[in-house]
Amino acid sequence: MYFSKAAIATLLTALTLASASPMLEDRQSGATCQTSDGSPDTGDVTDVINELKGRDPSEKCPNTNGQASECTTLVSHNSGAIGVCGEEDDANSALTCQQVAQYANEVQQDCLANGKAGGTYTVNPGKRIIVMHSE
Repeated sequence: MYFSKAAIATLLTALTLASASPMLEDRQSGATCQTSDGSPDTGDVTDVINELKGRDPSEKCPNTNGQASECTTLVSHNSGAIGVCGEEDDANSALTCQQVAQYANEVQQDCLANGKAGGTYTVNPGKRIIVMHSE
């Protein structure tokens, strides 16, 4: 039996992706950088982080959107915005705004490039914090 070069390339690609997938699925938490020219300016990201940090330490920042995107924008200023995505929160599952600010700060620190920062912090499989350009 003979295989074409295209068939071999397709098979090798599939095997490579299959071996990489478990590593991606095993990632439990941390920042995933998505910084580009369209990302918010780091100064604006700092402003929205500070806005969340300045809230009462017990204040919750819940995801209240159980619809399509499953994301709620919590705060925005100029080009920067922070949101929470994933499963809709109830009173017990929501993060405090201080926690959200801490995760957003990790994205900013890990993903800073050319004066811009953007990305996602995976808190757990059901909750992500996003640092994004405001709409």
